[in-house]
Amino acid sequence: MASAKDIDDFINSLKAKLVCSDLILMESICSADMADAVDAQVNNSESCPLLRETLQELRRRVCEPSGSYSPPGRNQPFDSSTSRDWYDWTLELFKELLRRLQQKFQKALEWLHQIAAACLQGLRIAAEAVWRVLNDFCSSLEQLFRSLIQV
Repeated sequence: MASAKDIDDFINSLKAKLVCSDLILMESICSADMADAVDAQVNNSESCPLLRETLQELRRRVCEPSGSYSPPGRNQPFDSSTSRDWYDWTLELFKELLRRLQQKFQKALEWLHQIAAACLQGLRIAAEAVWRVLNDFCSSLEQLFRSLIQV
């Protein structure tokens, strides 16, 4: 027959598994909702058009799972003798969820900054090429007019 301590340990283990699996589900739901919000913002904004491929890659980076949650603390996730310990333990897991979401979005934002910088670099190179062509064209016209005036 199982002792009261064994039953408490079993209940605590079940609570830990339940909270951890709920946090994984909550993280995926939050990530998907935030990705939908980004999609809606981009689609409603004329000032920041993104290529469909870029938007899909951003969504993939935001929605990919960040791994499993492990209970904070050492071997025992919480002490069932007081309910305060349970809430502290759950709060620590929730803080971990928020930290992971923040890291995920910071990485996605850094990636988006790199994409934007590469696009701006490409635009700068294209503008310089157009400027050189226009400059060469104007120089050619200048020489043509000089030769016509001298004749």
